Amino acid sequence: MTADQEGFARLGGVLKSKLSTLPAFLLLQVALCGLPRIGLCTPQASAPQPSQAPPNDRVVLSVGDQKMTASEVEQIIQALPPDYRSFYSSGQGRRRLAVYILRMKLLSSQAIKEKLDQQPEVARAVDVARESILADAAQKHIAEGITISDQDLRAVYEQNKAQFEEDRVAHILIRTRSAPIKFGDPSKPGLPDEEARKKLEDIRKQILAGADFAQMAKQYSEDSATAATGGDLGILDRNKIVPPIINAAHSLSPGQVSDLIATPSGFEIIKVEQKRAISFEEAKPGLASQIRQSKANEVIQHLLETSGAYIDQDYFSGSPSQNPSPSSHTP
Repeated sequence: MTADQEGFARLGGVLKSKLSTLPAFLLLQVALCGLPRIGLCTPQASAPQPSQAPPNDRVVLSVGDQKMTASEVEQIIQALPPDYRSFYSSGQGRRRLAVYILRMKLLSSQAIKEKLDQQPEVARAVDVARESILADAAQKHIAEGITISDQDLRAVYEQNKAQFEEDRVAHILIRTRSAPIKFGDPSKPGLPDEEARKKLEDIRKQILAGADFAQMAKQYSEDSATAATGGDLGILDRNKIVPPIINAAHSLSPGQVSDLIATPSGFEIIKVEQKRAISFEEAKPGLASQIRQSKANEVIQHLLETSGAYIDQDYFSGSPSQNPSPSSHTP
């Protein structure tokens, strides 16, 4: 696979997973034929010059009788995760996005010409995509209809105040041979557990005796991504850092060094460099979204329970019976 093909494959996966954030009219078109089928009204041999249309209505891509405007391309870019969005917003990434869209539209049109959309497995995949998009739209609609007062938000904030803080942390990692996550030089598979533990305990003792944590990280840490910067992990992200590190950071004050922590990479110690409390106003949008989604899930669960739906427990337990009894059909 070439670098371009690999990039197209990654972009395709991201677009498929993230297109649910696009407007409903665009989502329905995605479900039916991939990326939006624009230009379904009038065939056009070539795109108009920039002066012929306002900037957002300027046609920037066309293939056959389909065309795409600048605003529609921007909608796709804005639906991507931030890391991808920055890459595909300019330069090489933007040009690669154009090629990807053209390839998709060309191939989807070819599939329709060859009536591949009429194949049962393709038609079913389209139906599933459509149902998924409509389900996401319904869930979003339910969540948006739930109102939460500032008083309720503040009560939740006060009850969980310890969670609303930012911890800037540095760490030192000593890899173990038994660690499930392997990285770095394969010729250096890590130490046996007891040796790794003793090595890190000795390092920790030196730090507690006055050695500089950052210098010790540069010298001994086996995390090649952070060792050169003194083990700096930055502000911890709950979605990316394993819970034992998050929990240890919450329990420490700035300047304190943790005990040894067993993680999927080996043994680690951390030092909390800074702590910052997240104010209620900062936490409010995310907190409201979480509560709204939780209440939406309760509504959806109630809909399931009152819908008359059932689950064949024998079948979904992995041992389907030939003639399931009515009693096995439980909602």
